[in-house]
Amino acid sequence: MLALPFVLLAGAELGLRLAGFGHDREPLFIPSPQQAGYLQANPRVVTRFFTDPARAPNVSIETTYFAASKPPGSFRVFVQGESSAAGFPYGLSAALAGVLDRRLEQSFPDREIEVISTAMAAVNSYALLDLADEIIAQQPDAVLVYVGHNEFLGFLGVGSAMRFAASPALTRMFLAVRDWRLFQLLSRAYASWRPAPPAPTASADESLMARVAGERSITLRSDLFNQGVQQFEDNLGRLLAKYRAAGIPVFIGTLVSNERDQAPLAVLAGVETEAAGAAQTAFLAAQDDEQAGNHDSARHGYAWARDLDPLRFRAPSVFNEVIRRVADANGATVVDVHAAFEAASERGLIGAKLLLEHVHPNLEGYFLLADAFYDALIAQGLPGTPDVVLDEAEARAWMPVSDVDRLLGDYKVRRIVAGWPFKPRFSAPQLPPPASEAERLAQEMYHERISWPAAHDALRRHYQAAGDKQGYAQATSILADAFPVGGLLQFEAAAALIELGRPREAVRYSSRAIELEPRVVNHWLVHAHGLLVTGRTDEGRAALQRVLELEPTNPTALQVIAEIEGS
Repeated sequence: MLALPFVLLAGAELGLRLAGFGHDREPLFIPSPQQAGYLQANPRVVTRFFTDPARAPNVSIETTYFAASKPPGSFRVFVQGESSAAGFPYGLSAALAGVLDRRLEQSFPDREIEVISTAMAAVNSYALLDLADEIIAQQPDAVLVYVGHNEFLGFLGVGSAMRFAASPALTRMFLAVRDWRLFQLLSRAYASWRPAPPAPTASADESLMARVAGERSITLRSDLFNQGVQQFEDNLGRLLAKYRAAGIPVFIGTLVSNERDQAPLAVLAGVETEAAGAAQTAFLAAQDDEQAGNHDSARHGYAWARDLDPLRFRAPSVFNEVIRRVADANGATVVDVHAAFEAASERGLIGAKLLLEHVHPNLEGYFLLADAFYDALIAQGLPGTPDVVLDEAEARAWMPVSDVDRLLGDYKVRRIVAGWPFKPRFSAPQLPPPASEAERLAQEMYHERISWPAAHDALRRHYQAAGDKQGYAQATSILADAFPVGGLLQFEAAAALIELGRPREAVRYSSRAIELEPRVVNHWLVHAHGLLVTGRTDEGRAALQRVLELEPTNPTALQVIAEIEGS
């Protein structure tokens, strides 16, 4: 008798599945359609956070290809976070994963490095926790976390228009049972009886920020604010505990936002509440302190104004306290990103020098973010002692960000700050006439008339025609890193780097080329060149012998082998 209800429920669940009703959640990773043996992030993974997938907004994780089977001896890192971890507005190349991957590859040129981003706009700690098991299955050597700004208003957050329930416990229950066909049936029945309310009023020109913000005035230390803090602490604790149980080191960053040069968003958005007025008063007082030369007082005042701002698109100070407390309880390493930004800011006042608007870093800021995590990894001996010590100036110069990425990012920010919450009404920005090929391509991308790969291929061809060897090598290596499944791109990147006098970096790309297309003679020749120039004579000779196996009369291979044997 006691078991009968459970038997009936199980029978109903089985019947619905056999009838083909409902759907499974979208997986985090899917096989790459471009190359067998590689995985990539699922562009539909965001739908798993919605009872009705059709209501999910058009956001996704930028595509990164990585080997389905972890290569022996490789160092594999996953990055979790929101848009400020994903590199917005520049894209993956400027993201924590992109910049750190390049930095680690430069420091460990002979090691296979994989830094894989799972960061995505508008998500928060619920999403990170939900994706953790699938990340663990990919055998990471470390996980990097930078999250917190979307905790209140991001998907499923306590103040979001896109939440399932106000209670964190109920939200976690939804995430646990969403694959049950009975739950999906009941959800559909409920939706037909009581249709979901429309999203907050927002024109087609307004950003995702306008659509996710359900509660637009969350007062500091109010019940809803405290629920958000508790939500963050609970989810973060569960997340770090998962990784600790799996024996995976976690590095979690403190949060940084624009304090000095960002007026309270509630005030800019026209929120007329006492809390918004208090935030504005505190912000003006901080400005007065700065003008009077009271910089310590101004620094605390700007942070206080940010904390008072009831339109919660910036993490409050208490979140950094939570990060430290939860990290300490779960054996994670705290990466003090906030301190790095403060040290790089005049008088310690974090503002427009390093951030574009409220939370997203500019290119210098993204370098600082990645540099802080890089230093933390190296300090913990991961992945070892660097083989090449690169000074920061050279590392900055070789950030994997093209002129097109930089300009497109600038255009996107113009659009973002032209609408809510930075202005009560949207006014479309006007772009200047393009004055260079990079500007032309960036504007073509902005208007969605050309794809990212096509724009960067055109950019590198432009550099090649202009005789700009560094520009060509940089743009080609960016494309080669984005598409590690293309043998010709890897060859071209290797050849460009050798011509630029960077043979050790070139070998990484030539190694990929010969693995992807092992019967192409030119791939083996450029690989041999890189090996020989870097002093790896035996490996270089072996590569030339492989050329002769493919083409016994190849004059270059015959001549170089004769020179090696005669020396």
